[in-house]
Formats: sequence, C-alpha cells, structure tokens
Amino acid sequence: MNKHRKFDKLGLFYILALSGIAVSIILSQLVVQNYIGTQQDDARTINVAGRQRMLSQKISKIALKIGRVSDTISYSQEVKELKNTVALWEKSHRGLLEGNEELGLQDKPSSDVLKMYKQIENHYTQMVFHAHKIIQLPVNDLVRSDLDTSIQAILTHEDSFLRGMNAIVFQYDKEANARVKELRKIEITLLILSLSIILIELIFVFRPIARNVRQTVDELVESEEGSIRMAGELSRLYEELVKSYQDLESTRYEPEAPLVFATIDDKGSFTSVSDKFKVLMQWEKSPESFVQLLLDNDYRKEFTGGLMKILKNHRPWSGEIKLVNEDGDFIWLELFIIPVKIRESYTYKLVARDITELKEAKIRSREINREKIEKRVKEQQYRSVLILEGQEEERWRLGREIHDGIGQMLTALKLNLEAITPSSSIHTKRRLEDTRELMKSILREIRRVSFNLTPASLSDFGITPAITKFCQEVSQLSGNKVFFTNETRFVNRLESHVENNIYRIIQEAINNAIKYAKASSIDVKLIHSPRELEITIQDDGKGFDYEKLKKTGYFESSGHGIFNMKERTAFINGTFDLNTKPEEGTMITITIPLD
Repeated sequence: MNKHRKFDKLGLFYILALSGIAVSIILSQLVVQNYIGTQQDDARTINVAGRQRMLSQKISKIALKIGRVSDTISYSQEVKELKNTVALWEKSHRGLLEGNEELGLQDKPSSDVLKMYKQIENHYTQMVFHAHKIIQLPVNDLVRSDLDTSIQAILTHEDSFLRGMNAIVFQYDKEANARVKELRKIEITLLILSLSIILIELIFVFRPIARNVRQTVDELVESEEGSIRMAGELSRLYEELVKSYQDLESTRYEPEAPLVFATIDDKGSFTSVSDKFKVLMQWEKSPESFVQLLLDNDYRKEFTGGLMKILKNHRPWSGEIKLVNEDGDFIWLELFIIPVKIRESYTYKLVARDITELKEAKIRSREINREKIEKRVKEQQYRSVLILEGQEEERWRLGREIHDGIGQMLTALKLNLEAITPSSSIHTKRRLEDTRELMKSILREIRRVSFNLTPASLSDFGITPAITKFCQEVSQLSGNKVFFTNETRFVNRLESHVENNIYRIIQEAINNAIKYAKASSIDVKLIHSPRELEITIQDDGKGFDYEKLKKTGYFESSGHGIFNMKERTAFINGTFDLNTKPEEGTMITITIPLD
C-alpha cells in the first residue's frame, strides 16, 4: 500500500513537472511571438514614416518643375505626377494616424507621437491645400500669379514639415528600441524561470525518484546475496533430484531399433514411405511432402526452411519431432535424416524410431515420484523460487520505473533544454549544448538498462526469439555489432528457469564484452543435438589472463560476472568453458543437457 502511495505521489510530481515545463515553453513562445509581430509592425511604420519625408520633398520638387514648364503637354504630365504623389502622401499620413491594413499599419501611434503630428498638422494641411490648388488650375487659362503663390506656400511649409517628420521617425525608432530592450528583459526573465523550474524538478522530483531507485537496487543486491547463500542448499536439493531421476531410469522402456521410415528427395517430397510409418500414422494415403507434413503439425516455415537448407548442403540432421496421427494421438519420433549419394544425385533417408512410449513413461514416472520429491524439497524449493521470482519481479519493476518514470521525465527535460534559446551569452549557449548532448547519452543508457532488466519476449516466445531480439537491441543501442546465428534451427521451449538462466548468461557475457573487453564485434551461436544444447559467445575484444583471475579470485574487476555465469550454468546442470588470452578476444561455451 505504501509503495502504491509512493508511486502515486511520484506520478503527481511527474505531472506537475511536465506541466511546469509546458507552461514555461508556451509562455515563452507567446511572449516572443507577440513581440516579433510588434517588431514587424514597427519596421513597417518606420519605413512608411521615412517615405513621408521623401514624398514631401518630391511634392516640392514637382511644384517647382510645374512653375518652370512652358508647354501644356509637359505641364499636364507634371500635374498628373503631382496628383498621384499627393494621393499616396495623404493615404500614408492617414494610415500613420489611424492605421491601414493595406499599408501594413496596424496600431495607432503613441501619445508622444500624436503630439508631434499635431505640431506639423498645419504645415501638412497647407501643403495639401496648395498642392490640390495647383492640380485644379486650368491648363489653358492659367493664372501665373496664382501658381507662383501656391508653389511658394508649398516650399515655405515643406521645410517645417520635413523637420517635424524627422523627429517623428526618430521617435518611432526610439519606441521600437525600447520594445526590443523590454523583450530582452522578458526573455532573460523567462530563461531564469525555465532554469528555476528545472532546478526545482531536480530537487523535488528527480532526487526522490533516484533515491527510490537506489533503494530498489540495494534491495535487489541484497536479494541476490541471499540467493548465493542458498546455493549450497540448492545444490543438495539438485543432487537429490538427480538421484531420483536415476531411479526413474529403471522404469524406462527399452526403445526399439531405428528403422528407415521414408525416403525424400532434395525438395522434401516423399519418394517412398515404409509400412511401419503408415501404420504408426494410420495413413490410408501417405502425404506427398515431408515439409508439408511438418507444416501441418504446426512447425514454422523458418524451421522447415532451415532444415531444407541443411539438407541441400548434404549434411545430416537429428532431433526429436512430434506428429499427430489420424486418430489425433501424439507420436514422438527420434529422427535422423541421412544424405545418401546415388551416382550423381542425393536422396535422404528418414531413419527413426518411435519414442512415444518412452516419452509417456518419463512423464508418468515423474508424476509418480513428484509427490515424494516435493515432500522432501518443498520448503527449500519454494524459498528458492521466491528468491528467483522476486529478483525477476524487482528487475521488471525497476526497468518499468526507469523507462516509464525517469526516462519520460528526462525526455521532457531534454525538450525543455532544447526550447531554451539564450540570445547573448556564448558561454551559456555552450553549456546548454553540452547539457543537451549529456541528456541524449543519459537517455540512451536508460533505454539500454531498461531493456536489459525486462526481457518480455523471453516468457512469451522462448529463448531463441529472446536472444535474437536482445542482440538486435544491443546493436542498436550500443553501436557494437552483435550477431546471432541459430545454426541448427533450435525451436524447442525449455523450462522457464532454464530459459531465464540461459538468457541472463548471454546477457552477462555480451555486456562484459562491451564494457570491459571493448569488443566491436560479438558472435552468438546456438547448436543443438538430441542430447544437448551448446551456446558460444565469441568477441574480438582485448581478452584477459584467465588463469590469473582464477588465482586472484572471481570478485576482482569483471570476475564477478564470470562467477555469476558459472553459478547460473551449474544451476541448470550445464557446463561452462571459457577460452581467452590478452589481445586475442574471448570465447565462452555453455553446454546444457536437453534430456
């Protein structure tokens, strides 16, 4: 109950942390975008105001040209140009005072600017009045004195208007610079706010989670130490189990001698089928293909494809297969496929024997003796199972917390760091870039640790798919080349504790090769026979002096990992072999009995 409350509390902190980050990012973007829009408006306003100065000078220039022309055609052209210039001048002036979307003028000017416009209003009005008066003078009946009076009035007021407009442009620029300084202050404030939020999250969210994870790891280590103390007791229990299974051997049926059940060609088609095989399977008509027979009995295409590849290379194959006859009964066959060369071609003999009774006898014998064995080992077995399951549960829980909790929080923190864009300090920029790179490295490491702790594919699909996925994930996360080869297409499921220990051994070996041996390439191979399963893990790392490690003890440097692998191998009645030399890489071979 307390753990659930703790997780709920951490979840609330997590939501608050994300909300704080989101609010700071949104607030920063809203303020910055608003100021960017304002700056764009300021630039357009200053541009139009500056153009007003140019237009006032242009009006004066055109008025002077009109006073000097003598022919009516030139006079009309100059008047037309004056009319267009005055129209644009008036439109821009009204837009600066009242706003004009067509000109890109959105806001009305400040009170200071309005006062300055009032100071030049009389000059502007007089220039507009006399410009329109010139435009309206008749061309054919022109009174030169009226024209000269209007021109002189424009020139008189133009100088005062120009000085006033210059002051207005400078005031616009001053106000725009003030807004830029205000934006800089707000941006610095938001930066401090964002960094403060991150600091608060580190103190009140990430530190408690790290403390909780550290406590969980300590509990897991303590549990592992307890399992080591149980090793002696467990070894005695397994000796009793071995002795019990030796007693079971006396109840085994004598298997029949192997016989040729069928012959197939290099395509997997039957060329002949023995009567015994037909009777055993209760076939009225035998199938055409051995491959199709396997597929009909739920064997995967990967298995049949790999099997045919072995046969095409003229190599023998052996193993146990389970078939279903016409009555729906299970038939177990110990099968040997042997290539036979006849002249220039090959045929393949299916030599087999029926081991159905042997399999059923083993099952019955184990069931008969199980109660007797369980009475003697029930308590110790229960304790050992609890320890192992507890370890796996803690690994799963720890991996989930790291991935769903810390991993997501660090992702949010990384996004927040990327959203911070300081505008001035080069040192701060460099520190933020270094922090972002460090955050990416931490996220990669957290994903790797989380994946190593929770192999979900192991319990769902078995050891072969789990190893395949693990090697692929390690290659992607670490950058090292990790290859897995299932040479004999092993597809059988083993007992859960056997599969789990095999997986942990391979995991430990690969991690040691990457972490300590600095290997760039790692090969994992799986080969099986009817009696045993052999796994090899070979790397091109720097190797080490194994004999020296034996003398100094397994708990020096990476020796603890080797000790764990040896213990796990012994736990599943396997054999452990390690070959290594300095600068020559390392090869680990694990052999596990299948019967």
